[in-house]
Formats: sequence, structure tokens, C-alpha cells
Amino acid sequence: MLRRKSRRAPRSRQRLEQPAATLAMRKVRDAGPGWQRYSHIGSLALLVLSILFLIQFLTSARFRISQVTINGASLIAHDEIEALVDLGGRSIFALNARQVEEQLLERFGCLGRVRVQARLPGQVHIQLSEKETLLLWHSQDIYWWVDSEGRVLGAATSHGDLPSVYDRSGLPVAPNEYIVGVPWEFVAEMSRVLPAASDFEFTLEDGLILVDPSGWLVYLGMGGDAEQKAALLEQLTETLGERGDRAVYIDLKNERRPAVMVESG
Repeated sequence: MLRRKSRRAPRSRQRLEQPAATLAMRKVRDAGPGWQRYSHIGSLALLVLSILFLIQFLTSARFRISQVTINGASLIAHDEIEALVDLGGRSIFALNARQVEEQLLERFGCLGRVRVQARLPGQVHIQLSEKETLLLWHSQDIYWWVDSEGRVLGAATSHGDLPSVYDRSGLPVAPNEYIVGVPWEFVAEMSRVLPAASDFEFTLEDGLILVDPSGWLVYLGMGGDAEQKAALLEQLTETLGERGDRAVYIDLKNERRPAVMVESG
């Protein structure tokens, strides 16, 4: 059997067929350390230019916050919210939404949830959700937001359309604590059946007291049938008006035995 003789390519041909990568690496080595130094300088210059471009992009006036929209606030004025967060003119890329949310929740106790969203190029949307607030409790020249169970939600910054109850007995008040001694369920019912009423007083002796715009008082007590008391008050007010009498007070603490004191002569 004849064996094939392998023919070996000439050495010059082997040298020509070497991979291009090997030749390129050899050229880099032959170039010496100076080439590497110029390569590093070029990379550094490119990095610096990229950083400068990024800074210019992030600080561009186009991406400054120019509009803040607020939804869901009925107890807090929009001006108060905008003044607190103070976002106008800031770069939208520097906005810390979580920090703004925590800032609003800490300042306004009537808020249950806050969501802050950034919208390019320069808009911020704030969505608020308020807690179920019953009324304003006035004590020692301070208004407090109070929920339907008598828990103090925090110092009120504005009144809104909530009815106010003025404490005349000096009950202790502390944020996130309950005001004891007040029949909160009854207060809630009377607020519901007397939607036009805006000012009440409270004492431990007489309970809830309605302050009529005319100046006379209606003693509502600590409990009872709120709807019946509201109906009696309407009837008595009409009767007093027909007679031309001016009431000093109307006592409805016991709705079954109402009493009226009128001004004499």
C-alpha cells in the first residue's frame, strides 16, 4: 500500500497564514508603552466628555419642575402642600419621591396615603388620600383633626368644611392619642343629622352643645336619639320664630322632656 506523503507548506507561507489577531498584537507590542499611554489619555478624555454631557443634560432648564398637580386634598390647601415640598425649579432627576411622601405624611396628620410621581420633562403629580376625619377639636387655641373614634390625627393647618367642637372642660390632647370622656358616636350622629351646624361646644357636665348663629345654645347632652333631637330642634325653632320670641337656650338632653328658656320682655 502506498502511503501519501504529507506535503508541508513552506515556512514563508505559514508566516503569511498567521491569524490577523496575532499580527495585530505583535504590532501593539512593538509600538511600545507610548501607544498605551496615548490610549489611556484618549479613554479618559472620552469619559470626561461623557460626564460633562450628562451633567449638562441633567441640569437642563427643560427638565426643571415647572408644574405640580395635586389631587385628593379637601382639608388642606394646595398652597400649603406646595410650600412644604418646595419643588418648583428643581431638577426632576433630583426628585426623591419617597422623601416627599414621608414629609407630607409627617406634617399633615389627616392624610392616609400619599403617592408622588414624576413625569418628564418637568411635571410632578401628587395624589393624596385623606383619613376619615370627623371634626376639628379646639383646645387651648389649637385646632386638632379628630377621627370618628376620637383619635387625634394632628394639629390642623386649615379648617375646610369640618364642624368644630370647642372644649370647655380642658380635656388632655396628644397626637395619636384618644380624647376620653367624649361620646364620639353620638357626636358623629349629631353632625350627620345637623349638616348645617358648624360650631359646637363640649363640657363634661352638659355634653355636646350646639352654638346657634343667633347666639343661643342648644344642649344636646351625651347621647340619645340624634334624629329625634334634630326634629325637635326644627319644630321649636319654627315655633319661636312664629311667636317672635328669642331663646336663651333649648335643652334637649332628654328628648322626651325638652325645655326652652326665652328672654323676658
